[in-house]
Amino acid sequence: MTRKEFIRVCSLFGIGVPLISSCGFTHSLYEDFEVNFSGKVIVVGAGAAGLAAGYMLARHNIDFEILEAASVYGGRIKAKTDFADFPIDLGAEWIHDDPSILARLISDESVQANIEIIKYSPESLYFWKNDKLVKRNFFVRFYGEHKFKNTTWYDFFDTYIVPPIKDKIRLNSPINEINYSGGKVSMKTLEGQVYEADRVIITVPLTILQNEYINFIPSLPSEKMDAINEVPMPDGIKVFIEFSEKFYPDILGFDGVLDFLSAADGDRLYYDAAFRKDTDKNILALFSVGDIASTYTDIETEEALIEYILNELDEIFDGQASQFYVQHAIQNWSKEPFIGGSYSHFDDYSIQETLGAPVENKLYFAGEAYHPENSSTVHGAAESAYTVVEEILKG
Repeated sequence: MTRKEFIRVCSLFGIGVPLISSCGFTHSLYEDFEVNFSGKVIVVGAGAAGLAAGYMLARHNIDFEILEAASVYGGRIKAKTDFADFPIDLGAEWIHDDPSILARLISDESVQANIEIIKYSPESLYFWKNDKLVKRNFFVRFYGEHKFKNTTWYDFFDTYIVPPIKDKIRLNSPINEINYSGGKVSMKTLEGQVYEADRVIITVPLTILQNEYINFIPSLPSEKMDAINEVPMPDGIKVFIEFSEKFYPDILGFDGVLDFLSAADGDRLYYDAAFRKDTDKNILALFSVGDIASTYTDIETEEALIEYILNELDEIFDGQASQFYVQHAIQNWSKEPFIGGSYSHFDDYSIQETLGAPVENKLYFAGEAYHPENSSTVHGAAESAYTVVEEILKG
């Protein structure tokens, strides 16, 4: 999703919803359907898509397991609770849709889901351009979306999606071989453990498939691999810094509004991570993806990276960053094992049909990259998983 598309989508939602409840929502993402499948399903990856797939499979009483390479579930939804007096989203943070999407993801009228949401409508927007700090507050009138107030995307999944499927998640189980040449699909972990299923839902990040960390037997069709390799998943990083004083605006962009909208070489912005949170802390965050993110992700050590960022902020704010610095937290997604980047960036959406197509009705693909309308979002990842599960179960 480009910055231009991002802003266009965000501007659709001008009114905040302070509290949502799944009780009484008008419709689920997917209605009931006749199940014509009785085999076993393996889900590879326990990020948003993998967890959502498991949730829907459990709802339909299907035998399944989720194999996660890392020691924790969540993938690119990740929270840190010991940094401030509110949890911070180290990964996905914004709700790029009306907040009612949360109720539709839960898709269960018996669940009372009270989730406090804030309207994310920054009040001050500055740009650093030609060595000058320029105010562009008029732009904030055209920008508004939503964020969690006292929780995170990780908390949402951990509270509402994971509980009924937690005993089906197998952590520390990186798959390095998928053999679909026979009647069933056989999977092997790095340690040699073998799993078998009738259908497999692959939800790993595109980088894992692009770098061929999983050996497919037979190889994936050439048109499938061409589509996978055509979608960039560039560098990505988030850095949170606590300061003893607030000296920065709600959002700090670079160059100018037009550059901010087009973001040809990627996104880079600083934003007040404590905006409308229940806190007195001063937390500034850096979010960067794309080519420009490599400036940060390629720095070898954490000490050198934070020094670089503080120097950058000192130049803009007359040395106040170093003066008021307290602590920091860094999440370099480019160096995160089993992730290796940010999220999908499409130049050509016409390849999505090929990208998401199943292989021999045995291998299915879900994740943020596979949703035709909501790629690069958490809810898009979950929606793609629901679509795939429905396709499998309808037979």
